[in-house]
Amino acid sequence: MLTVQHLSALRESLPPATPENANLREDLLVETRKLLLSLERPDNVVERVGFQALETITISLSIRMGLLRAMEDGVIYAVEELATATHCNPLLVERILRSLTAFGAMAQIDINQFALNNVSRTFKARHNEAAMQHLCEFLTPGWLKLRESLKDIDYQNPESATKTALSKAYKPEGGTVFEIMVAESQLDAFSIFMGSINEGLKEWFNIYPVEQRLAQGFDNGPEAVMIVDVGGGFGHQAINLKKKFPNLPGRFVVQDLAHGLPKERPDGIEFMAHDFTMPQPVKNARLYYLRWVIHDWPQEFCVKLISNIRSAMKPGYSRLIVNELVVPAIGASKFMTVMDMNMMAVTGGMERTEALHRDYLEKAGLKVSQIYLPGDMVSAAVIEAEVA
Repeated sequence: MLTVQHLSALRESLPPATPENANLREDLLVETRKLLLSLERPDNVVERVGFQALETITISLSIRMGLLRAMEDGVIYAVEELATATHCNPLLVERILRSLTAFGAMAQIDINQFALNNVSRTFKARHNEAAMQHLCEFLTPGWLKLRESLKDIDYQNPESATKTALSKAYKPEGGTVFEIMVAESQLDAFSIFMGSINEGLKEWFNIYPVEQRLAQGFDNGPEAVMIVDVGGGFGHQAINLKKKFPNLPGRFVVQDLAHGLPKERPDGIEFMAHDFTMPQPVKNARLYYLRWVIHDWPQEFCVKLISNIRSAMKPGYSRLIVNELVVPAIGASKFMTVMDMNMMAVTGGMERTEALHRDYLEKAGLKVSQIYLPGDMVSAAVIEAEVA
């Protein structure tokens, strides 16, 4: 029979959090969740599902109150000490810390004495702090409107980028998520949020054979373009590609709406204001690259977006990479499904199966030449396509 001692021993023997153990640890997480679910009584299930939003809100409160910033790793703090440091009521601080401890997000050392643990340490990091605030303050109001939004369309699959649950939560209604983010001054927070989401995920150029598929056969003229990162924002992918392959030839171009481009621009990267609903102005590039763009939009819009790129591609030479999740028909991960529900509420888009990816690409006049899977259930796949 399984005992508490057995579980304690297992916890002590976990493989370290190193890159080579990433898949093993992810598999262990899946099996551990199955174990937890099998232990739950019906009342446990109702408690977990019904009140789980309060866990998120309590962590967000601890960030907003400054509790996590006031704590250093390896130090034990008394409630009164933290109340003084944050100028918050001691009883309120005690209740917040007690709740965090019950959620597993804080370590209680003794009566009224607390310390950071691995969960609270995660949210002490500034980028994760900003990501949590963006999630709670900006995205959650849209999630809460999802039931109403789906009822309005008689429970059909959402096909509009403007008539979304998120647009119901903000005034005036009817904007895309990006228009709403501009109006609500959330673009910088969104960029930080995406950086936090991407942390620990596999880079596309570590999955995809860059030198074989891009460098070989490159038309190395004076104006030749190696990559156009469409909707690339601050250019993280182009910058990282250049760092990984410093001898990769050609121009590196990053496109986004003017307000989405960085003020400080690194050497070797060209930034171009471009609306991808319009025809692609950079012709005959070796690679047109899209990361976390397609999932933001409904299927028919994706056909239009890809068609605009298709018109600029040189047959037999140019390639398109869609760097997105490929959701398996069976056994989708929790990360994939929560991202899909988030897209449903916020953008009218979705996380797609292989069949749905092939559908919009083929309708836009492309053919899938290869799909490079990441080997885990959280990182994005690399879908390579060429002119049909």
